[in-house]
Amino acid sequence: MGAKEFFTAIDMLDVYNTIMKQTQQEENSCCELKIATKELGKYRSYVYREKMLKKQILEAAAKRAQAEKLIKENRLQAEFTNSAYYKRSASEFIDLWLRLSQVLAKKRSLERKVSLIPDRFVKKVVLHRYFKGENERLHSWAQTARELELPMTGSQLRTTVTKCLQGSCF
Repeated sequence: MGAKEFFTAIDMLDVYNTIMKQTQQEENSCCELKIATKELGKYRSYVYREKMLKKQILEAAAKRAQAEKLIKENRLQAEFTNSAYYKRSASEFIDLWLRLSQVLAKKRSLERKVSLIPDRFVKKVVLHRYFKGENERLHSWAQTARELELPMTGSQLRTTVTKCLQGSCF
């Protein structure tokens, strides 16, 4: 073996070790994934808050557009544009967008955490229970077991899913 082949082999070993370290870190992060069912239960409230914030943003934008149209047509006095209400409406509009982005970030975070669940059975139950039918009320565990046609009681299903979400079955 020449020097060139020797150093090429060492470089390949370094690359292999780097890849293995990254793979182990990813596996450890999956094993360290702990999700509380209480946290998953918030998903529907995030969906509702997103819908309401979008509605408020549309209403605020319509009012603001109407006021600016009246200002351009000189129907409103110049004092109105300098008033605290007009200036405050712009900051409230920005605040609504900020709150919407926070809600969307929390919602995406929950969706990402669920996508990292390695156990297919638990993932199926979690998706059905918490993420399907966003406009409906949260089902009981017994109702979830019936809908998925599982040969378990609701308490058995809850215990199994909770243990797995806390990392004991991964």
